[in-house]
Amino acid sequence: MDTGGPRARLTDPITSHEAADSVDIWPSHQAVLDQLEIAGAEGMTQPELIAALPYMSDSRVRSAVGELAAEGKVVFAGFYRMTPRGRRSQVWVLARFEEFEDAA
Repeated sequence: MDTGGPRARLTDPITSHEAADSVDIWPSHQAVLDQLEIAGAEGMTQPELIAALPYMSDSRVRSAVGELAAEGKVVFAGFYRMTPRGRRSQVWVLARFEEFEDAA
């Protein structure tokens, strides 16, 4: 899967494609990776990442997690935490921490 950057739908106007091609997603990926590095094997949920990265939009954080997961850089830790609204949310960790969870 090509996750080199945001892509517009084929049916979107040319201006959408131009906008998508002009966006640099590396900073958002790095910000998510940095937060997950700090969290270690305890990982973070998407709501926790959103709270930790207030300068990024909620949708950019969620997209970055999905893109990093598609690249194999972050993985679902295999457990959940409750959100402030009482819903389960997947916990994400850097891929290298997955082996520690399996050993536990």
